Amino acid sequence: MSSAQVYSGSNGPRTITPTLEELKSFSYDTPNIEAVLEALSQDGFVVLKKVVDVAHVDHLNSFMAKEADTLVKNNAKPFNQGVDSNILQGPPLKDPEYLYNDVFFNPFVIQIMNAYLGANPIFNFVTGNNALPRTNGLRQPVHKDITFFHPQCPFFVIVNIPLCSFNPSTGSTEFWLGSHASTSGQQQVIATPESRLSNAKLRIGEPICNVLSDVVEARRQVRPPIQPSCEKGDIMLRDLRTWHAGMPNESEDYRTMLALGYQAQWYPNHTLRFKAPLSQGNFFMKHGGQPVEVRADLLPDDSDFGKLNDVFEFRRSVARGVARSRL
Repeated sequence: MSSAQVYSGSNGPRTITPTLEELKSFSYDTPNIEAVLEALSQDGFVVLKKVVDVAHVDHLNSFMAKEADTLVKNNAKPFNQGVDSNILQGPPLKDPEYLYNDVFFNPFVIQIMNAYLGANPIFNFVTGNNALPRTNGLRQPVHKDITFFHPQCPFFVIVNIPLCSFNPSTGSTEFWLGSHASTSGQQQVIATPESRLSNAKLRIGEPICNVLSDVVEARRQVRPPIQPSCEKGDIMLRDLRTWHAGMPNESEDYRTMLALGYQAQWYPNHTLRFKAPLSQGNFFMKHGGQPVEVRADLLPDDSDFGKLNDVFEFRRSVARGVARSRL
């Protein structure tokens, strides 16, 4: 879609509701597979309805809300994107009572990842984010979670699992549907020596997360952003290239959602691995019997997995070669 075109379809996110037969078989049939793939291809975003047991979501949310009280009190987490409204907070990994297959190895998600990213996708990323309560007026800049010149095709997908009602009043994320389709690193702010001083991971001459303001405004004229509404039991899939921004949570409660990441086999990042406790290695390495490769470092149980999994890099770990064409 060129910047001169105005989007004429429905601007809301596409939602996919499984049939009773699909719920019983833990897999989508052809029409829903096609619908999900169309949404990801065209919008870079889709909502899978009612695919997680709500009791599992409530159990996780109860633990993480109590943990968030301690994290905020002790100022134990840095704020995301330089805005004092949102912190990274991953799920509990040490206690087996919180390790659910429909959360960490959801069969509907893995079925779609095999179709969108290619066979045997790589599960190598585990974290979460928490929009803190009463953060009226605080929002993140429009950005991508990418600080390098990325491929302009599907290579990584974020799976967001909301643990509570997810809507504009609770700080549902702003998504720019369709922005992934033609975006590139050239549309992002480029790192300078000054910006690198605030973030040592940035590389001078390469993008930082933020999208250029004039590019954002041009896109707004084509297709403005949305804040989706989801319920407990839903899952959101986002192509990593899709623009988004954390939004203010006007409610009195934490708005927590988990974030799991799936990478295409062809993409040459060989170093990204989430950290998990050795005592739960069997759970993660058995991967729920699903067709997925798990890349994780199993560490002693007394490791600080919350902090360890806050450190991640989606960048290629192998230098990009020169593409060759054939006549």
